[in-house]
Amino acid sequence: MWFRQLPWYRRIGTKITVLTGALVLVSIGAYTTFSIKNQGREVTQEMIRSVILLSDTIKLSTREDMLRYVPERLHQLVDNLGNQPAFEKVRIFNSLGEIIYSSDRAEMGLMVDKRAEQCYACHAAERPLESLSTPERTRIFAGHQGGRILGMINPIYNEPDCSSATCHVHPPDQKVLGVLDLDVSLDPMDSRIRSAEAKLLSIGLTTVVALSCLIMFLVNRFLNRPLKELMNGTHRVAQGDLETAITVRTEDELGLFAESFNQMTGDLKQAKQSLTDWGNRLEQMVEERTRDLERAQQQLVRSEKLASLGKLSAGIAHEINNPLTGILTFSQMLLDEFPADSEPHHDLEVIVRETIRCRNIVRGLLEFARQSAPEKQSVQINQLLRDILELVGKQELFQNIEITTSFDPDLPRLQVDGDQIKQVFFNIVVNAGEAMASGGHLQLSTHLDRTGSKALVEFADNGSGIPEQALNNLFDPFFTTKEMGTGLGLAISYGIIKAHHGNIEISSTLGQGTRVLVSLPVEAHEQVATVVP
Repeated sequence: MWFRQLPWYRRIGTKITVLTGALVLVSIGAYTTFSIKNQGREVTQEMIRSVILLSDTIKLSTREDMLRYVPERLHQLVDNLGNQPAFEKVRIFNSLGEIIYSSDRAEMGLMVDKRAEQCYACHAAERPLESLSTPERTRIFAGHQGGRILGMINPIYNEPDCSSATCHVHPPDQKVLGVLDLDVSLDPMDSRIRSAEAKLLSIGLTTVVALSCLIMFLVNRFLNRPLKELMNGTHRVAQGDLETAITVRTEDELGLFAESFNQMTGDLKQAKQSLTDWGNRLEQMVEERTRDLERAQQQLVRSEKLASLGKLSAGIAHEINNPLTGILTFSQMLLDEFPADSEPHHDLEVIVRETIRCRNIVRGLLEFARQSAPEKQSVQINQLLRDILELVGKQELFQNIEITTSFDPDLPRLQVDGDQIKQVFFNIVVNAGEAMASGGHLQLSTHLDRTGSKALVEFADNGSGIPEQALNNLFDPFFTTKEMGTGLGLAISYGIIKAHHGNIEISSTLGQGTRVLVSLPVEAHEQVATVVP
């Protein structure tokens, strides 16, 4: 076609503008049409509700006059209503269809055709209906002068007062005595609707024009200009001998850009391929060397740790076991020198007990190196923690530290190596005390997890905390954040807990405190004991 040869037709901006403008036009047109129809329905429904309320009010105002049968007052009321501009006609029919009151006196005494629009709703069936829904009571029809009329019928029911009145009595089985029929002109409402339609159409047209101008501006600003700049740039770059590599599928600006770009892709592809091949080879070489270095470093660190641990274990076994044996022997001998209920005897018992624990710690260090299995027995964890607190409570380190406990009294006994677990808990408590050298608060708590399969022991302090970068290395042998420390405490504790098929987790915030959570499995028979009363 001839318009395809025009320069503006071949532009992407033109196509986008036309398509977007058409979409905006259709959308706003549909919305405007929907709004007009919806507003018309809402106004009509509001008018119907008003007429229903007015009809009920009129019927209520005629009640006393009907009970006392005062036709003059009823005639006057109907005439007054008929003289109002809003009413086209006001009528009252009796149950036989005779017009007994009407604002048009010429209609009085006439019989209404039951097929008329105001009667058809009740008399469409063989037996007249005694009640109607709101839609069935209303009708809209054309008036004699062409305007629309809203008709409303309101049945007048036989109330108990009507069937017992002395002046005129209606049989009790007669449900409907008559009908109040109101005809209201809809000209004022239609005028409002037409005015609203004109406003909506004006707003819609203005919106379409404004959006079309905005779309044209945006397309020209954000599409046409950038494409022109890109096209000029590619022409500047494409001044050498370049090959074509991209298939041109359009005749718009993007197609011209593709033609220009194809001129430089040949050499660029060759150069890129060479760089890619070299980069891949270099990357593979670096990855291989990195993996080799990581493996070598891991092996070296592991070897150094194992060698150091072996040397330390041998030294401890030789240097500490002999003095501990002497302390234990003489402490046991001194026990017989004091009465059983004396304080020295009690202190010596503590010395004996803790000396045995120290000996077991040395043994545990050796077992950690050899991965020996724990000797399990039934242990009450709460009592074990109380023993630890009784011991540390006399130490100078804990004199300025407030220790609180929250032990679950229903915590079952656990099948664990009591000495090993006591070693773990003692190490955690001492670490917490050292983190609160200037005083603080230590909270110990025990409870079961939700499944009842694990016993949880929590230690929480408000000490100095642990740096975030050190959290991942806390369980490594010989890793320590203390100035004086071997770095074996948590490593041994970790090995002990893992040997018990448990877990130990540490979370900390520098300057706020540390939380250590130890979980130990509850044996099957202990779980049953906690569930069955």
